[in-house]
Amino acid sequence: MSQTGPTRVLVVRFSSMGDVILTSPVIRALHAMLDGDVEVHFLTKSAFAPAVQGLEGIHKVWTIGRTTAEVESELVEVGFHYVVDLHANARSGFVKRALRHGGTLDLTVDKKSLAKILLVRFGADRLQGEHVVERYLDTLRPFGVALEVLSGQGDNGGLLLPARATKEAGELATTATQHPPRIALALGAAHVGKALPKAHWNDVLGHLLKQGWAVDLIGGPDEAQVGAELAASFAGADVENRCGKEDWATTFERIGKAALLVVGDTGAMHAGAALQTPMVVLWGCTSPALGMGPWLPHPSTVALEPEGPVRNRPCSRLGDRCRHKVRCPERIAPERIIAAVDTVLSQTRP
Repeated sequence: MSQTGPTRVLVVRFSSMGDVILTSPVIRALHAMLDGDVEVHFLTKSAFAPAVQGLEGIHKVWTIGRTTAEVESELVEVGFHYVVDLHANARSGFVKRALRHGGTLDLTVDKKSLAKILLVRFGADRLQGEHVVERYLDTLRPFGVALEVLSGQGDNGGLLLPARATKEAGELATTATQHPPRIALALGAAHVGKALPKAHWNDVLGHLLKQGWAVDLIGGPDEAQVGAELAASFAGADVENRCGKEDWATTFERIGKAALLVVGDTGAMHAGAALQTPMVVLWGCTSPALGMGPWLPHPSTVALEPEGPVRNRPCSRLGDRCRHKVRCPERIAPERIIAAVDTVLSQTRP
């Protein structure tokens, strides 16, 4: 591969939306740590491309539908000096193998899979609070210490989104009378162990409407029915069911403009952190101890975990299993959520 021209880097992270959002500090670190002109490309699944399309520092976003064979020949033709593999699975391995023939060097994240298994199965915490963003940035260790480099440039390593909403206090103040901020309730969750029961959402929604807030229900097609039922329960109130009706880019914008986001361990949570929206984060069968909590969220953000038993949590790495008779999300009482919502709003409401 020719050494003329820019240093070309391919960053690989296929899914999920939250994981892709969490890669943005790596993009900035690459530009800060490598000398000369740097051209960063990103490979992901097409469903998650909105998290990085148009993101400052990315030259091109490559997408796949099912297999990496869809793009491998084109990637080889472009030629890369480095592959930063933040997925570390068989698919990303295929990409690395294809590019090695052209002299590409690959750097692969340590997913700490064994440590996560030990935490879930035996309660042995060897992660010690380490966040996945730190693992991602540590992948760049051959170039230096990424967090120190970002800090030295006045960057705290926070997350970014392409459709970042402006949240300057002055701008919000001047538009508040015409466009009062709304509250977003993120109903969606990839797994049942992360999903709050409908009855809980009903209580939270009713409280917010009584307080005079306008509310948006956000989520995907899977949440459309529950969103419609919740909205119908408060006919005549200012509540909009947007589940399954908007793409990720529009959802990002809506989250960025929200006065508050109530959300579980989902991609919307990481979007809220990136957009510095105050949040009440609801943890079910997963736990921030796994390293997937919000990264540098708004300082007023509150996290709630299930009430007892504290033993044997997290139940699973993905939230697809619960080991308790009463599911973890059901053990976050609506009263606790409402109290947290009121606390955050009292701190952030103009």
